[in-house]
Amino acid sequence: MRFLYRIWSYLLCMVLLTASCKKGWLDVNYNPRDLTDTEATPDQVLAPLMESSIASKDTRFLQHWMGYWAYYQFPPGHTVVTYNRTEAEPGVFSAAISPEIKFLETRSQELGQTFYTGIAKVLRVVQFQRAVDVLNNMPYTDAFNSSVLQPRYDDAMAIYEELMRELDRASDLISHAKPEQNLKISSTDIMFHGDQVSWLKFINTLRLRLLIHQANRTDRAAYIAAEMEKITSEGSGFLESGQDASVNPGYVIRKQLSYYFGCYSNHNQHGGGDYDAVLQIGSYHWSHANIYAMNLLKADNDPRLELFYSSIDLPVPAGAPEPFPQPGRQDFRGNRFGDYVNSSLYPYQDVTYISAVGGSRNNDVVSPAAKGIIKGRDMADWVMTSVESKFLQAEAVQRGWLPGDAENAYKDAVKESFRWLNAGGNTSMPELSDAIFDTWYIQQAANPNVSWAAAPDKYKLLMFQKYMAFNGIEPLETWTDYRRNGRFPDLPVSASPQRVGNAIPFRLLYNSNEYIVNPKNVNAQGQLDIFTSKIWWMP
Repeated sequence: MRFLYRIWSYLLCMVLLTASCKKGWLDVNYNPRDLTDTEATPDQVLAPLMESSIASKDTRFLQHWMGYWAYYQFPPGHTVVTYNRTEAEPGVFSAAISPEIKFLETRSQELGQTFYTGIAKVLRVVQFQRAVDVLNNMPYTDAFNSSVLQPRYDDAMAIYEELMRELDRASDLISHAKPEQNLKISSTDIMFHGDQVSWLKFINTLRLRLLIHQANRTDRAAYIAAEMEKITSEGSGFLESGQDASVNPGYVIRKQLSYYFGCYSNHNQHGGGDYDAVLQIGSYHWSHANIYAMNLLKADNDPRLELFYSSIDLPVPAGAPEPFPQPGRQDFRGNRFGDYVNSSLYPYQDVTYISAVGGSRNNDVVSPAAKGIIKGRDMADWVMTSVESKFLQAEAVQRGWLPGDAENAYKDAVKESFRWLNAGGNTSMPELSDAIFDTWYIQQAANPNVSWAAAPDKYKLLMFQKYMAFNGIEPLETWTDYRRNGRFPDLPVSASPQRVGNAIPFRLLYNSNEYIVNPKNVNAQGQLDIFTSKIWWMP
């Protein structure tokens, strides 16, 4: 059986499952590449599939667009800084939908291993949701049908509704599954190790994410209310404090930290975290602070400054020329996105004198004391963090979708950001991180960017602090919030004089190959403009 390896290359990229197994599989008693489709069983497919495909790839461009990162010498004319013809392609955004997902779903059904079937459906939702959020309408019904060489495009809202139904099916399958009838599920499930309740919490949190995305469409209110009732009735709740959806097949200390942020990553962000000077070349220059987000942290005296970014390697000499002001702490410095810095005029604006991303320099295995975004070389690869779950719940409470006190839900979400970053320096004692949050919150009692009581617009406060908490962690969700909330917060556009627009784009264009292999269906989507063509859930 053949599947489509990339959803934009139907005609050119047909591959066998046996050619797509990834390294890192756990069982040494067979070679995954020697398997045939009829021989392969779910336990031989799931772990490498989860490791290689569940996290959104190639979104480091959004770290720059969203004001988190800035490289000081993008090549003039680079599409990321000019916004010109920004399309879905490797290195910008991969819209790949893993063909193994369909195989896992079908094969597990044949063998009666319904836990695996439910997981396959969740993986399908994660991948398609992220692709729709970037490209809007796309092939869905025909996506895994290798006999259809020019698949039709499905309506994006219809895809979203089908994804919600898939999550319903996944929840039912997993809740009724018998783990003992699902071979090796505790070891091959490298996310929750066969814990059904954790999977149900993750499914409910994904449901909430999809509903929150469309919250500002008033015509969706009745649909959202009905779907929220399903979540409440299911009863498992959501991912809570310390409960990330993350994968770890057994990472070891030999893994470079650049795996998380660099070009080898399966993560939903790329860039820094590896402080080996030999590796701070080429694409690794992407991994440095943007003065926009950094200055917001400084202005609020936010303790997370040194958890999102690292201090500079060497101090800048007094009186050194600066291309733009660097207020506040001088041991944390950044660049301005799209501003090409002349190294001969400004020799202290290169990687040695600019903060890298990732926070504290954790070069060893994860330990209770490790702080920041990257906490060690064996850290799990996150798919959805507890921080996002808390902010989704806080917005749901604020909107009246869930019971609870909106102020407490807001504070709980921001506090979870401090916990996730381990601000207190001991993960076994999260109350230490809580204390740092509490002290900071009291100190900022008059600050409308921090204090619930001081903020005139509570919803904007919630969204602002969500933006701050997602620094370097989940830029695609930040972009989604920015677009659905009417370009809030007011992020700066690229400083490049060659930029082709004066706003941050709403979407990417379809890959140019699609216009060659599937012209009728892609051209039917009309004339697209990255600055004005909206994703379906935008009001």
